[in-house]
Amino acid sequence: MENEVTRYVGPPTTRYAYAKEFWVECPKCAKAARVIKKDLVGIGDDKLLCHHCNYSETADERLRYTATVSRACGHCGESIEVSIPNNKEKVMELKYSCPHCHVPEVYKPNNVPYRLKYSSERLTDPVFGLRLWFQESIKGDTFWASNREHLLEIRNYVTARLRERQTMRITTMVEKLPQFIKAAKNREAVLKAIERMLKK
Repeated sequence: MENEVTRYVGPPTTRYAYAKEFWVECPKCAKAARVIKKDLVGIGDDKLLCHHCNYSETADERLRYTATVSRACGHCGESIEVSIPNNKEKVMELKYSCPHCHVPEVYKPNNVPYRLKYSSERLTDPVFGLRLWFQESIKGDTFWASNREHLLEIRNYVTARLRERQTMRITTMVEKLPQFIKAAKNREAVLKAIERMLKK
């Protein structure tokens, strides 16, 4: 391959360094969109932006609550377990009749927050659950990248003939790559897949 790099000299970054932006399939037009993560811990301000159809959405728009009551009935003492999902707002009061003595009572439920995801598949972004844009099957294994920067860094690593450890302090992103990506016998197939992804 022309301009082949002989020594990998990439940055000693962890895979979390590539978790601030995810290229995904837009839920409206099925073209490339981006999920922008503001914070690696919380997801309140995270956004979905598509520059093809101009669709946008924030993570908080998909916030829902499950109202739960788990206690003994105040009248008969029997156990009460009730769970009501998919509430857009917190439920402050819940009127519920005991399934044992049938006496209605008003409870203050526990509101458990969660976010609706488009999919529960494995290879999706962590915020909206949208299919990652950069993914392809290579000889039965799935190759994927979070974003273009991630994809290019993997290409730099795969292209290199000499791969030296960049740091002893942390385990870097390239050290965590699956073995099928690192294997010399798959070098050509992986590089071809990366080129196809970059042209999508």
